[in-house]
Amino acid sequence: MTDYDAADNSAKCYELAIKTMREKLEGFHRVEIGDCTLYRADCREVLPLLPKVDAVVTDPPYGDDATHAKHLSSITLRNGEPAGQALGFDGITKEELAAMACQWVEKAKRWVVFSCEWRHVARLDDAGILVRFGVWRKPDGAPQFTGDRPGTGWEAVAVCHGPGRKRWNGGGSHAFWSIPKAGFYGHPTEKPEALLRALVRDFTDAGETILDPFMGSGTTGVACVKLGRKFIGVEIDDKYFDIACKRIRDAYAQPDFFVSRVPEPKAEQLGMFNQP
Repeated sequence: MTDYDAADNSAKCYELAIKTMREKLEGFHRVEIGDCTLYRADCREVLPLLPKVDAVVTDPPYGDDATHAKHLSSITLRNGEPAGQALGFDGITKEELAAMACQWVEKAKRWVVFSCEWRHVARLDDAGILVRFGVWRKPDGAPQFTGDRPGTGWEAVAVCHGPGRKRWNGGGSHAFWSIPKAGFYGHPTEKPEALLRALVRDFTDAGETILDPFMGSGTTGVACVKLGRKFIGVEIDDKYFDIACKRIRDAYAQPDFFVSRVPEPKAEQLGMFNQP
């Protein structure tokens, strides 16, 4: 076999592999809304089939079952359903989350940003992908009702990146976002839209493609629509998938989906270098 024949066979094998992956991807339930592609599927099955994206911004179901049970014990959804019965998924251990985060870093050209427990940060650092341990402060977070110790009032934000040059839109600001929890669309662990808009704005640029492998009720997708980003979302639960589709359609229907050329006011950033 000549070098030309070997190269030709290699090219044909590559084309066949791409075709096979595309066919597998098309086998999942998919909804296209504007520049958003939404998959109702298990992200572990979809992720290997997706092309490279510019960034990953997500809120995985971090923490073990005990963490979820404790967090949801006193929460009731607006329809009266106990959130503890409505969660619908198991927590991810620190080992599983670190493995997933490494996959996300391989898939993303730039940043991978996600909420997590502070206990997960060391494992991400050991994996060599952690750039910063950020904080989302909740000004309206629940107090410590027992009164015998300080309340928490914050969650960790992991800011990860693969090898190579790094750039974000926050200048010298700290990885600190002080944003109320206000806003709720039916998911028991939903993050506020203002937080996701801040993360998308700070770590991505207009026109880039953002992946959320744990889409939930679609908050990251809504942020992407309003900020002029493309979006790929994956959600395994039918109910939350339908909510996400509706919210993203509504975001496109609102007059302000045309991205303003004037920068948005920044979320509260504490530090010497304030963003303009």
